[in-house]
Amino acid sequence: MPYFQPLAPKPPVTASVTCPSTCPCYSAHHRPEQVTVPPSSLDPGQSHGFSRYKVGGVWVRDPSAVHVLNSPTDTAVVYVVNVGDRDIQIGSHFHLAEVNEDLLFFTDLDSATEAEAVLTDPQRLRKDQIAAARELAYDRSKTPGEAPWGCRLDIAPGDSMRFSPENAPSEAIDVVPIGGRRQVPGLRKDKPADDIALD
Repeated sequence: MPYFQPLAPKPPVTASVTCPSTCPCYSAHHRPEQVTVPPSSLDPGQSHGFSRYKVGGVWVRDPSAVHVLNSPTDTAVVYVVNVGDRDIQIGSHFHLAEVNEDLLFFTDLDSATEAEAVLTDPQRLRKDQIAAARELAYDRSKTPGEAPWGCRLDIAPGDSMRFSPENAPSEAIDVVPIGGRRQVPGLRKDKPADDIALD
């Protein structure tokens, strides 16, 4: 079962500062010392003319306005099985078809449950279990309009979900199409040029 990974507050950044000998304050700062960098002007701990949106910690200018984070149309449901040996976390805007190969996607619960049964079959070696589960998984290759191709998680911007090998298959995961120009370059170094355009 996936769970949300909370965003930890960032600690104050320290930097070593040394004045050059030509600096007027060189005599007072002739040796390096640790200084604390002041927080950003948008630090959540300070008061600003912004409002904090309730979902995902998104900063918005008008809290009374309707803010659509993800499109309510064209959503799809997938089930995820992690065949690796450690948790895998996915960010809100990562192209699902390009995530870690140890995550298998299924478009229906029956197939995902069958894959989990194969993965726990004591009569098979682990590599054979994983190979059989991969055969049941949905093909990630370029199939426009079919999840997970061209889709991302239906969660608030900046959030993420983590999938554990112990909790498989996952609950139903809502995914949405990646918006904008629908081009995703640079997530894999070996990515074919014709896979940059999602449609």
